[in-house]
Amino acid sequence: MKKVRGVANVRVSLNDGLTVLDLAPANNVTLAELRRIIRNNGFVSKDAGIVARGSLGDPGTFTVSGTNERLTVSGPPRRTGDDWALTVPAPDKP
Repeated sequence: MKKVRGVANVRVSLNDGLTVLDLAPANNVTLAELRRIIRNNGFVSKDAGIVARGSLGDPGTFTVSGTNERLTVSGPPRRTGDDWALTVPAPDKP
């Protein structure tokens, strides 16, 4: 993950099965790309907690600024200053 352009910092807890990524400002990394990398490395992507800038769309959707990636969210996003905190459910199994 550290080699992915736009990823500034990576913290991994194998005990908790958790990866925390800090992205650089103005990055263009999408959640879909990150999940593809996770899957290709033999891991399973679960629900993702995200803090991002963007806009709410139709109920249950959020569009990320910069990438225009449209995400389905579970639960209501929470405003945190200029950003939104939201949870994106795990992808369906291929």
